Amino acid sequence: MTEPYRIHRIKENWGVILAIVFIASTLRAPLTSVGPVVDEIKHVMEINNSVAGILTTIPLIIFAVVSPLVSRVTARLTMSRTILYSTILLIIGLYLRVAGDFTLFIIGTLVLGIAIAFGNVVLPSYVKWYFPMQIGVATGIYSGTMNFTAGLGGGLSFPLSQSPLGFRLSLSFWIILAIIAIILWIPKARSGAKLEKQTIDETQWKQHKKINIAKSKLAWMVALTMGFQSMVFYTVVAWVPSILVDRGLDPSTAGYLLMLNQFSQVPMTFTFPIIASKLKDQRILVVIITILFLVGFGLFFTQSLVLLIIGIIIAGLAMGACFSLCMTFFSIRARTSDGSISLSGFGQSVGYLIAAVGPFLIGYLHDFTGSWVSGIIALLLMTVLFFIFGYPAAKNRVVEDE
Repeated sequence: MTEPYRIHRIKENWGVILAIVFIASTLRAPLTSVGPVVDEIKHVMEINNSVAGILTTIPLIIFAVVSPLVSRVTARLTMSRTILYSTILLIIGLYLRVAGDFTLFIIGTLVLGIAIAFGNVVLPSYVKWYFPMQIGVATGIYSGTMNFTAGLGGGLSFPLSQSPLGFRLSLSFWIILAIIAIILWIPKARSGAKLEKQTIDETQWKQHKKINIAKSKLAWMVALTMGFQSMVFYTVVAWVPSILVDRGLDPSTAGYLLMLNQFSQVPMTFTFPIIASKLKDQRILVVIITILFLVGFGLFFTQSLVLLIIGIIIAGLAMGACFSLCMTFFSIRARTSDGSISLSGFGQSVGYLIAAVGPFLIGYLHDFTGSWVSGIIALLLMTVLFFIFGYPAAKNRVVEDE
């Protein structure tokens, strides 16, 4: 290994970690902040429920389309510069979304989706390259940040919308974090780009060229694991408040419970990557996550407030563990940072395509059956599918060996 690999430890690189934290803080909150103010958006923009539903689906489809292209862009720009430019693009998207009419809102959402897709794919690979000896801790820090700010996005959105600016303040608030991220990242982008060019040796390039990621069974297992993890997450964000209202809760309490679900993911997103990176084989973790999901979603059948709260927390623990395990797979299921970025791009492309079906499917099932019980059963089925693909993905292998 070359010298740059050996010298990077977290305790000596808090500046890089802080920059990564602010980058990660912009990758989920701009999406979770839409749900709580969707009624105001519908009223101001004069759109119906069907069109409002598309607002959640657009970024997921963009993630699916853009993710496979990221490795080509980073090969030209380097990961450090790609992260910088994608964060600038994110600010443009956040601004366009609130700058005018519904057409600008959609254009802003598209730009935002492209920016977040780049961040989602590059960050796991950057962490693998910069902190190869501490992948678990570094992954835990940024995935924990993503989940924490996702919870903040949901929790702060409605209170912020009570200002004279309304939903426009709720959705543009995240520009502040993105600007801080850019200020912190600019020096890292300069030094990081030089370092990347030094450390990409011929062997890595050969291995990068040889990987046909779409023909790798392991890559498909990781991608499908990511898919059903994402399907669960976006289905929960979209429909669990409605399921809880159906169970007898008032809308305000249901909203608070969704926020509780988001925050209960944070401890697992910090700890699970550390555990996963220390184990050669992560199959036991897949079993633990599956049990937590089944118990958590199973409690949604009850109408007891206490049991529903317990179910929401357990499901949150499972979701946090599941998300961070998928992020860790993108790092540890590849030997090189090039392999990691290919796997991350492929996994997130397939994954978000599957995820986009989730909210629509649950809505259709509710319309077809007239009951939210079908939605709970669907969440349990998604859990089983996560286990079917996650178990083989957790074996100790790398995509370069296939």
